[in-house]
Amino acid sequence: MSSSANNQEALQNQLAQLTSDVEILQGQLSEQTDELNNIKEQIPNTEIISPKFLNRSFAIWGHYFVANLIISIPIMCLILFLTLMLIAISPGVN
Repeated sequence: MSSSANNQEALQNQLAQLTSDVEILQGQLSEQTDELNNIKEQIPNTEIISPKFLNRSFAIWGHYFVANLIISIPIMCLILFLTLMLIAISPGVN
């Protein structure tokens, strides 16, 4: 009988250890779920990271187009201003 009592006690110890391990794992899972939710909140809502190729490509093209406008509009205005100044300064042709 002492052998079966020892086996039962060993099984209870193992059960207690496994229960403790499960509680630890549940705590870790909860922490990781919270971290994942925090990371998801920090990711911007943009098509640049879309899984669809066309969405990504048009998003990149749109950014490229706007950057070109930002760069080219002041240059065009400067060229127009200089052209108008040269026209105003130049002597009239008879």
